[in-house]
Formats: sequence, C-alpha cells, structure tokens
Amino acid sequence: MDTTSLDDSAAYERMVLLAEQKNAALLRSEERYQKMVEEVEDYAILLLDKDGRIMNWNKGAEKIKGYKEAEIIGRNFRIFYRPEDQQQQLPQRLIEQARSTGKAIHEGWRVRKDGTAFWCSVILTALHDDQQNVIGFSKVTRDLTERKVAEDKIKQYARELEAQNRDLQQFAYAAAHDMKEPLRKVQFYTSALLESIGATLPQKEKSYLERTVDAASRMQGLIDDLLTYTHISGEVPPFEKVTLDKILAEVLSHYQDTITELNAVIETTALPVLPGITFQLRQLLDNLIGNALKYHHTDRNPHIIIRSVIDDGQYKITIQDNGIGFEPQNSEKIFEMFERLHGRESYPGTGIGLALCQRIVQNHHGTITATAQVGEGATFTILLPATNPE
Repeated sequence: MDTTSLDDSAAYERMVLLAEQKNAALLRSEERYQKMVEEVEDYAILLLDKDGRIMNWNKGAEKIKGYKEAEIIGRNFRIFYRPEDQQQQLPQRLIEQARSTGKAIHEGWRVRKDGTAFWCSVILTALHDDQQNVIGFSKVTRDLTERKVAEDKIKQYARELEAQNRDLQQFAYAAAHDMKEPLRKVQFYTSALLESIGATLPQKEKSYLERTVDAASRMQGLIDDLLTYTHISGEVPPFEKVTLDKILAEVLSHYQDTITELNAVIETTALPVLPGITFQLRQLLDNLIGNALKYHHTDRNPHIIIRSVIDDGQYKITIQDNGIGFEPQNSEKIFEMFERLHGRESYPGTGIGLALCQRIVQNHHGTITATAQVGEGATFTILLPATNPE
C-alpha cells in the first residue's frame, strides 16, 4: 500500500476530528450562552425578527413583563407600549433608528400583561448577516421603576420646597414691609419725647426712653436687612458684565469717613470684569469691607488687602484684614442667619450680613469661605466663575 495515501488518509481523519470537536465546542458554547440568556432574571433579553416580532423569551422577560413564553412568541413587541405611544408610532421609530444607526436607546413607560405600567430602559440593537443586511434585533430591557419613583418623589419634594420657600420669602417681605410704618412712628414719637422732655425726666425714666429709641433703631436695621435678604433670595435676574473695580471704588467712597477716622490702609489689586448682578456684588463688597472696618483691632490701624487672581478657570477674590478675627471652629457658623460672635454692645448689627454674602455668592454659582485666628484678623475667599455659567 502507498504510504503517501495512508498519510493523507490519517491527516484527513484528523482534520475531520478537529472540525467535529470545534463544532461540538461551538455548540456547547452556544448552548451555554442560550442558557445564560434564558436564566437571567434582572433583564428581559429578546430576539426580534426584522419586523419586530418576538422570537425568544427569557425568565427576565417573564418576570418584568408578565407573559409566559407560549403567550408572547410571534407577537410584535409593540404590545409592550402604551396606546398613546403606539399612536405616536414610538415602537416603529425605535426600530427604524436601530435599523439605520445600529442601535436605539430609550427610557419610558411600558405596559405589563396585567395592564400595570413600569418604567424601563431599553437598548435595541440591529443584527446583520454576512452581507450586512438587517436580519433582526436584540432587545434588552431593564425595569427601573423603583429608581423612577424615587426620582419623581425627590423632584416633587424639591418643587414643594421651592414653593414653600417662595411663600416664606413673600411672607417675610410682606411682614417686614408692613412693620416699617408703625416702627417709623415709634421711632418718631419716642425721639420727639426724648428731645422735648428728656432733660426734665428722672434718670430712670429717661434711660427707659433711650432704650426704646435704641431698640426701635435696631429693629429698623433688622427689617431693612431682612428686606434685602428676601429680595436677593428671590428670582435671580439675568447676568451682565460687572466691573468690580468700579463697584469697589463706590464702596470705598461710601466708607471714606470711617477709613479716615480709623487711619485705615486699603491695599488693592486690579479686580476682574465678570458676569454677575451689579447691585448684589456691590452689596457683597460693601458687607465684607464694612465688617473689616467694624471689627478692627483697637491696638492697631486697620489694614485691608483685597486681591484677585485666576485659579483653575475661576476668579479667586480675597479680602484680608488685621482685625479681631474669630475662633477657627466658627468659620462656617458665621454665615448662619442671625449668628453673632461678638456682643451687640461693642459691635452693632443684625447678624444677617454674612448670610447675605453667602446667598449672593451662591446666586453667582460660586463659594465663599472664611479663615481666621483670634486677634490676628480674618480672610474671606470668594470663588466666582470666570464665564457665565447659565
């Protein structure tokens, strides 16, 4: 016998054996894949023909959609869509999108067999033959109803909270505004009494009247600050280009008498032109510089340094003073409404100023922080976007 023929025959048998083993391995792999798809319960994994008819059904699909396999095979996948979505041809549009682009992704409401709705995410992927003709689609669906319900509750809570805040702001504004007139009369009459008969009153009664005038004056300041706060906490007006150097000059002019009286030194660098709300940024600088002058150290002349630099796409503005400072642990507390770290007798005010500053900075999509040491002054750092974030 020809040995060459024997060798060729053995080689052929080996090739046949290898092909059979390869086919068997491929079949086992396909079976494992099919088994995996069938057993997945958290996702509905379907195979659709090119017209959208359902060709297979896994446990996840039964769990999510409620149909048994025998009830659904051969039916069009549009059955899962609400009537209004079917009228708007949403299933057909998704099929066409997947056919033309290869994939369609969508989130929305779908309908189970029992008629209940569930929120899901769907990925529809086109399947092609060797000639790149679309022969069907794979459809993977995940039930996200719990997430959707939670998100809707959060949105509803946010809407209710926003409405309550608006109502509260309107009430605070109306109440503060309505108190101005009677308080003005109290101030007028008590001041008139003190001026006309104060010299003839016994010291005790005169002291009572002086305290009344002082209390009415403090109340007037509180009302004015509350009105300013509610105004700034309302709807944010459109941004415009604001030249901070010009605003700073106006603020320093306002405090010129105090600066002269205290022999204060104001050191500044060029401030930026940035997107913002002019009157709010003026209020911000006014409050911070006013505080730096008010809380000066009695043992030295006030020295206020105002700087601005660009830091990672933001304007970093610092206002540093050499005043009385505060305990470092109070660096966040000082921005709370009505919070006062120093006695009213020595440092008058309403405790709203820094809360107002924080609100203004938030309106400008920025942050404000404070650092200090007792007796060594304080530094306020403001970060504001260099471009309009809206």
